[in-house]
Amino acid sequence: MANNRKTETLGVSYLSTFIDKHELLQSYFESNDKTPVWDGEIHVLKSTSEKKEEIFGKVPVQIKATRQKMNTLKSFSLNISDLELYKSNGGVVLFVVWLSENNDLKEIYYKSLPPLSIKNLLKKSRLNNKTTNSKKLSVQIFKLDEKEMYPMLVDFINNSQRQYSFINIDGKSVKDLPDDKNLKFYFYGTGKEKIFSYQEEHDLFIYYIDPITGIEIPLENPIVIEKIEEETDLIIKIGEYAFQDIKRHRFPDGSVELYFGEGFKMSFDDKNKQFTFNYTRPDMLSKAIKCIHAFEELGEIGYFDLNGKKIELAKKSKLDINKYNFQKEKEGLIKISNFMEKLGVQKDVDLNDFDKQSQKNLNVLNSSLVLKQRIDLNYNEWKLLLLKIANIHILAFYGPDIDNSGTIIDIFNETPWCRRGEGEDYSDISIFEFLEPNDWLKIDNCNFDSVIGSFQRLVDNNMKYENANNTIVKIVAAADMAEDASRRDILLNWAQRLSNWNLNYFKNSEMAIINDLQIKYRVRKLNNKETETLTNILVSNHNNNELCFGSSVLLKSKPQADFFWSKLDSEIQKRYLEFPIYNLYKKLS
Repeated sequence: MANNRKTETLGVSYLSTFIDKHELLQSYFESNDKTPVWDGEIHVLKSTSEKKEEIFGKVPVQIKATRQKMNTLKSFSLNISDLELYKSNGGVVLFVVWLSENNDLKEIYYKSLPPLSIKNLLKKSRLNNKTTNSKKLSVQIFKLDEKEMYPMLVDFINNSQRQYSFINIDGKSVKDLPDDKNLKFYFYGTGKEKIFSYQEEHDLFIYYIDPITGIEIPLENPIVIEKIEEETDLIIKIGEYAFQDIKRHRFPDGSVELYFGEGFKMSFDDKNKQFTFNYTRPDMLSKAIKCIHAFEELGEIGYFDLNGKKIELAKKSKLDINKYNFQKEKEGLIKISNFMEKLGVQKDVDLNDFDKQSQKNLNVLNSSLVLKQRIDLNYNEWKLLLLKIANIHILAFYGPDIDNSGTIIDIFNETPWCRRGEGEDYSDISIFEFLEPNDWLKIDNCNFDSVIGSFQRLVDNNMKYENANNTIVKIVAAADMAEDASRRDILLNWAQRLSNWNLNYFKNSEMAIINDLQIKYRVRKLNNKETETLTNILVSNHNNNELCFGSSVLLKSKPQADFFWSKLDSEIQKRYLEFPIYNLYKKLS
């Protein structure tokens, strides 16, 4: 017993001396302390002043001393009952002082145990010891570095303060958080890569920032950082191909990889002083074409340029590159690219979505639209087609002939004439009036000049035609359906362009004015002149419930809108459920 007491006394003395060497740390330990759990505390100071306001925080400690005959210490056992007390009182820092048989100091070990670290240790212990009644728990410990001691204690204080209030409530996990969550985590070190050494000795906790209170709420389970991605100012050139989107990935083992062009990965073998290239075809067509050209060039010249420095490839790497069959893949990619360019498609093709049906559709469209060949699609009437190639939707028009073959027409380059009705009861229309909102939402080969041109030629040729209101409404309806903001903007721009044309030829049409203003309503706040126009429509057309309903919605007058909605007959109400003005009506409060 006396030897144990002496060992503990020496341990406290050695640790106290070690701590007090640091000018911003003060130890308050009691030798031969009789308290069952805590052995004192360390005051962590902001400056060398001894004023109370200069105390950053106090760290409760548990000190153990041992003479174990081992090459190194990796863990130390603590009473589970003690850990329960530590958890509820802000945590503890464990110090293990390792002494030689001659009572000399061999090493000091530590383990920082903020509340959530203890909670997770106890949880694991209960899961692992269901069949036993163990009263102790083994805790992993680490050598105490004199330079890391102060930041380690500051880190403990910060985590203890953040976690203390949440230790006795049900913890949050990532799955409990909203999609637009704001998260933080903290560690100490001289650079971002130091997080890897930090997490070897500490639990790394995420804190959710409550958007209303700004309070940092700790998530229950710690995380592990597997890699760090960094933006760089590096430039890599392969022949005439330059890449500036270089990202550096750092890994826990100290290795570094460079990613660029979304297809290349470059790593450096420090032992053999050699660079290694890996190529994976990028998902997007434009990047895939650039990367495969650059990779082919790399195999020919055998070197690349990194920030102006020429770096030769190993002979084996050059041989491996030249074994790759560039030609077949390159031809396939360029064929897709050329086809999209001829149809005026500016959206990039996602090759991940390019399946067998995409290849079939590409072959059909390329044969008919580019090579001008006749094809058989088993349709016996004229038909609008919306064909999907990967993530691209192509709208075209198929016309059959008597021999069961037919021709596909690019309606934006060869716009057909169309007519609705028979005999004397007909009207000439634009073919684009046949498109439904879902067509406008998806179409990627649209040349909107051709859409307006198809209406304009009705005017130019003195045809019997109606206004473009229905088409405008369908485009606006598509904009309301769009989940992507950029797609919504494109559709509203198309609708506005067609509305400008429509107002030019139907200046006195109140419905054309309402349709125009509901486009503007979705983009900006209506001005005084526009609201006055709506008010005049409302006053002048008190017997036209449709015009009054639309005007009331755009004036944001819900009582009036409710009144005129109730005046519409059931068939009109049913039709309006699909109209974009109804979407605005539902949002009125």
